[in-house]
Amino acid sequence: MNANAATAAPAAAPALLRRAGPLDTVMALVRRELWEHRALWVAPLVLAGLFALLLLLFGVRHIELPQGVLTTEQKTAGLTIMQWGVAQLLFFLSTIVVTVYLLDCLYAERRDRSILFWKSLPLSDGLTVCSKILVALVVVPFGTLLIAAAADLVYTAIIAVRVPGAVSWSTYEWLRTELVLFLEVVLGVLWYAPIAAALLLLSVWIPRNPLLWALLVPAVPPVVEWFTLGTSYIWRFERYRVNGIWHKLIAGSDLFADKQHLPTVGAVLGHLNLGGVFGDADLWLGVAAAAAMLYAAARIRRYRDDS
Repeated sequence: MNANAATAAPAAAPALLRRAGPLDTVMALVRRELWEHRALWVAPLVLAGLFALLLLLFGVRHIELPQGVLTTEQKTAGLTIMQWGVAQLLFFLSTIVVTVYLLDCLYAERRDRSILFWKSLPLSDGLTVCSKILVALVVVPFGTLLIAAAADLVYTAIIAVRVPGAVSWSTYEWLRTELVLFLEVVLGVLWYAPIAAALLLLSVWIPRNPLLWALLVPAVPPVVEWFTLGTSYIWRFERYRVNGIWHKLIAGSDLFADKQHLPTVGAVLGHLNLGGVFGDADLWLGVAAAAAMLYAAARIRRYRDDS
């Protein structure tokens, strides 16, 4: 009886995987990535918790704020600026962690030879690559956005208790700031998709030291061009690919024209050139290039082994 069960068990697992649909398989692979690479979600949580601890211990003291020092509008604007600033710090940390993850995720399975195990399962290379880019471009960015939103509520509560009168809460402005951050994440994911795909391609393609190659590939060509041709086209393209879309996002520069009035972050919504950026050809050409590189990564992984 036990022998029959032991014999049937290995055959049952592939059968279950075959019955699962592609979406179920991708979700299972995403959970695997988050389990194996815990820094993806632990790092922003730790940083947010560290900020809360510092705010409790050293950031603000229990003081009474004199009446009339700050107006209600200034207090609200200050909270939205803090909300935006905290999110930027968490996004920056997540970007570093995701960069390391993309360079290592496909290289590591060749380094430790676990690729032989994963290739023995009924899992396509396309679904595997899809799950990794999904973690990098969807799960982590939007998960960090949720962590930032929760952290901001905690920080606001701490400030309200420690400094009475310093907080002027506005749910409307809080939601508008979250909308600005959401649009920032969506645009960032689309704009930086080719960079993420290129890192993943390096991870599956380069036989050794993908991090070194990730530094050399963007650094060497501009230097060679400068010394051989005396031009800087490659350097200008790389700079544009890093931050070019953000210069197109703000339509007009009159947001901060009034020096006496501190605008809330949500006020930016009225100055965003959303039609211009989401209709920009360079944005969607980059997405198309990312899709091509992901296809190449899946094809290369198909023929990769532990060597």
